Amino acid sequence: AVDENPNAATVRFLVDGADATDFERYTRIIHLFDGRDEEAVARARTAWKHAKAADCAVTYWQQTPAGKWEKKG
Repeated sequence: AVDENPNAATVRFLVDGADATDFERYTRIIHLFDGRDEEAVARARTAWKHAKAADCAVTYWQQTPAGKWEKKG
């Protein structure tokens, strides 16, 4: 049930530690996490490594104190 895609979405948002195992059917997968939470950061790093190993193009964006998003990696 975790990887169901009933509306054939091409973009998937993952929050609260959710993970995806199927990268092929999405154009983009977005992991949202709290950068102040060490466990969340560790999970995000693991997800990054899995996506890279699956040959996905990955980027990292960080929110500034002013609320703007900056590309970091």
